[in-house]
Formats: sequence, structure tokens, C-alpha cells
Amino acid sequence: MNLSIKQLKVFLGVANASSFTKTAQSMHLSQAALSAIIRELETQLQCRLLERTTRTVALTEAGRAFYPTAMKIVETLEKSVIELNELGRQKQESLLLGCTPMIAASLMPQVLGRFALAYPGSTVELVDRPPGELLRMVEDGDLDAAFGIFFSQLSGIDRVPMFPSRLVAVSAENDMSLGGAAARERHGVRWSALEGLPLITLPKDNPLQRLIEATLSKEEVTVSRRMVVGHLQTAIAMAHEGLGIAVMPSFCEHICKHYRVRIDVIRPEVEFSFYRITRSGRDTLSVLDTFTEMFAQAAQQRPSAVETAEAAATTQAARKTAR
Repeated sequence: MNLSIKQLKVFLGVANASSFTKTAQSMHLSQAALSAIIRELETQLQCRLLERTTRTVALTEAGRAFYPTAMKIVETLEKSVIELNELGRQKQESLLLGCTPMIAASLMPQVLGRFALAYPGSTVELVDRPPGELLRMVEDGDLDAAFGIFFSQLSGIDRVPMFPSRLVAVSAENDMSLGGAAARERHGVRWSALEGLPLITLPKDNPLQRLIEATLSKEEVTVSRRMVVGHLQTAIAMAHEGLGIAVMPSFCEHICKHYRVRIDVIRPEVEFSFYRITRSGRDTLSVLDTFTEMFAQAAQQRPSAVETAEAAATTQAARKTAR
């Protein structure tokens, strides 16, 4: 008999979800591959673990007997792996961190640079992924922590607020569709100013976009059309070209400095938190807390007007050279 941890995880996933389809999606497997893994496990154990019908999946008597054993094996092994990884990283003072692509492109370079100067003996490995993938990696113990907007408090995940953010409108520098520049500088813009304008949005299933759509509905705002993109930085680039208005978190200003765009606070203000997430029960490395503090400080430092103008001029010069 040669049982694998993957077989046990697949079995537990199907048992918990009562669905081959949902388990295959959550584990990024095809249904055919998942079914093959279950068949192989049942063959090795010489008994049927799951009773399949057209609508649901249920544990057989043998499956119910095997479930607690499989759960204990997986939990024990995962705990041991995490403890060993943490022991090794504590000796090396190394971190495995995750963030969204826009944060990786805007804030992380300067934070990593400052951290390297302050702690030359420490190392940081960074991955940039969408929030859903970051959450799964933290749950699986593949990351020490991840940074981003995580709206839901989930079991098994510790969520620490780092700094507040709010929704802002990003538009081309010379776009006057939201009103005069002087008035916008003093008062921002109201949600009603978006009425009838084209928006550049994230996909509808994105949690941030759901918040934006809910606010548009609450304020009874109808937009003329939507251009859907996959990343916030793409939305900024589209706004830069005058293709529409992008509604996004205020911390986007750190990447906006590379484009000729304007940022306006939208009123009534919609506020939410930016978080650090870690796996519950996992010892927090002191070096992680230090990195988190440096990250929060950098995120809350607004790019100066001079810095923004210089960046925009550099971008414009590069474009002319390219032509």
C-alpha cells in the first residue's frame, strides 16, 4: 500500500464539499483527474469510500470510518511541515510574502529596498498573485503572510488591519467630465458625477468591484458603459488614455504617479481597510512585524507633487523617444 497525502486531501475535500465538481475547482484539478485519484485510493484500500449519485456525494460506512484517520494524518503532516519551515526561516530570518500585482509594482520595491538596508542579514521572497490565490497560499502554509484587501474574515486566517483606504476616481489629467479642477481639488467629486460616464472596472466577481457596484446602486448612479480589465494597473493605464473613469482604492496613487492621471476622492466616502493575513495559530516572526510596519509607513506616505510631476515627465519623454 502506498497512500499519498494528495489522495487523502482529495478524499477529505470531496467528503467536506459533498461534491466532485466543487472540490475539483477548489483544488485546481479536472474532474477526471480527481475521480481517478479517488478510484486509486479506493483500490488501494480495497473498499468504497464514497457513494455517488447524480446530485450529491456521501460517505459510505467505510468512508465515515476512514475520515478521522485521514484528517489526523493530513493535519499532523501539515503542522510538522509548517513547524520545520518556520524553524528554518527563524534561523535565516527569511520571509515568504505575497501581495497583489499592483502593490508589487508600486509599493513593494521601495519597501524591500529600505528593509534590505536596515536588515542586511534577512531575506524576503515575494510572489504577486490575485487575492484569492494569496488567501489559499496562506491557508496552505506556503506564505508567511500576504498583504491586500481581504473583505471577509475567514476561519483559520488572522487578519490584521494595517491602514485605512477609500474609493477614489482616477481619470485622464485633462479629463473635465467630472467637473472643474479647482472645485475637485477642494471638494472631491460626488458619486452622482459618474452618472452617464464610461467606467473601467474589474470583473463583477471581484470583491472590490462588488463594493463599487453596490455603492453605485445605493447612490442610484447609472454608467454609460463598462470596460472590464483584470488588474488595477491596467485600469489606470486605460484611464490615462482617456478611455473612461477608474474607481479604485486610494493607495493606487503610488502607481498613478507613473501616469498622467488625476485622483479625486469620491463623496460620500467609502472606507475600508488594507490587511495583512497570516495562518491562525502560526507563530509570527518578529522580522515580519518589522516588515509590516515599514510597509504601512510607505503606503501612507503620499507621493509628493514634485515626484509625481517628474515621473509623468519621464513617461512623456520615454514616449517621445519611442516614436
